[in-house]
Amino acid sequence: MITDHTGLPVTAASQEAADAFDRTLVAYLRFGNDIGDLLKATYAQDSEMVLANVLRGYFMHMMGMRALVPKAQQSLEAAQRGADAATPREQLHVKALEAWCHLDLAGATAAWEQSIEDNPMDVLAVKMLHYTHFYMGDPVNVRDSVGRVWHAWEEREDLATYGYMLSMRAFGLEETGEYGKAESLGRAAVNLNESDAWAVHTVAHVCEMEDRRTDGLNWLESKGNHENWNNFRYHLCWHKALMLFEMERFDDVLALYDDGIFNPKSDEYLDLTNDISVLARLEIAGVDVGDRWAVLGEKAKGRVDDKLLAFVDAHFMLALGATDEDAASAYVTSIDAYADEHDDTYAHMAQMVGHELCAALAAYKAKDFDGCIDLLEPVRYHVGAIGGSNAQRDLFAQILIDATIRGERWTLARSLLSERTAEKPRNVRAWRQLNHVLKAIGDDKGAQRASIKGDVLEIV
Repeated sequence: MITDHTGLPVTAASQEAADAFDRTLVAYLRFGNDIGDLLKATYAQDSEMVLANVLRGYFMHMMGMRALVPKAQQSLEAAQRGADAATPREQLHVKALEAWCHLDLAGATAAWEQSIEDNPMDVLAVKMLHYTHFYMGDPVNVRDSVGRVWHAWEEREDLATYGYMLSMRAFGLEETGEYGKAESLGRAAVNLNESDAWAVHTVAHVCEMEDRRTDGLNWLESKGNHENWNNFRYHLCWHKALMLFEMERFDDVLALYDDGIFNPKSDEYLDLTNDISVLARLEIAGVDVGDRWAVLGEKAKGRVDDKLLAFVDAHFMLALGATDEDAASAYVTSIDAYADEHDDTYAHMAQMVGHELCAALAAYKAKDFDGCIDLLEPVRYHVGAIGGSNAQRDLFAQILIDATIRGERWTLARSLLSERTAEKPRNVRAWRQLNHVLKAIGDDKGAQRASIKGDVLEIV
């Protein structure tokens, strides 16, 4: 019997083909820059391998580009040719890819959930659930999808993928606020495998959420510099930028943006969202970012028809709003039209919250701060549905606060910043913003307390 490294049966021409697929899967788990070469090597062993064709289809979808959906469909058709002779697990993966090709993320998720129930060692299904639960705004299931199989993994340190399972478990714990457990498991995963980018990333998230900026910077400097990582390394630099930003080291943020985050040749959506969110944060702080928006605006214009992930589109809206107000307005209209004409995951998300969020961001960039507030404040507790991490979506909370300050909606600004300092008591910038707002209201004693708090935290 041909099996994968966990012992699950695999339909393949040879054990060598199954082993080649395992190497491809591990490269994907570690965000390696050799994924493409390893997948080609798998095809060299077995060009008809069902899981290889499925994985290629998954990769096409994960690029987040509608132009690649037909290529995912081609991979589906190749996988379907061998599906009848495949194992039930592999058939579930074909079913998941078919649902995804119909842009039905819920359907794909259901197929992977069935696979991990039947086959708790199915690492690929667990990883794909990590992706879809994340972008469907379900952090509890980002955590619990790993928890549902942990009974089978708890004592399997002997397996090459154990550490990557550990880092996925850690990230789910971080996104649901269990920071101590998340950091412990993330560090353990890095100790097992220093090239585990997701584990390095998870510990960085913990430091970000706990406002431990120096710890986070030191961690990323010591662990986050593997040259064999793919473009995910830019995202780790993005985490450095967030920490520097909250320390108000804005010149350092700009330098890192130019030398470590921005890649002029990349149209990959994670790279673009990294770029956009850094510039947006800097402008919130009043930093002149020069002409850096121009190239991002052009890239966003080339992606306005994608409409696959609401999280990504919200970032594209900021780039459009910074460079072409008419294009931003047209984008809002096109989102409405898509939601009216389609019945897929993106359309449902647009109807739920995506339209209001994008319209609010367009208003913000047009300096219609009242319009931004009136659209964004009522849905701010629903923004999590668009997916992304807590750290990534914090940008939209900062935009709402900035809109209240620029629009001189002082009492709402006070409420939002009181909420923020209660949740993030070590956040220097939040205390300084609160100081500014309380001064505007005339609460001099409160402003002085906020100022002292911020100054003390900066020293610490």
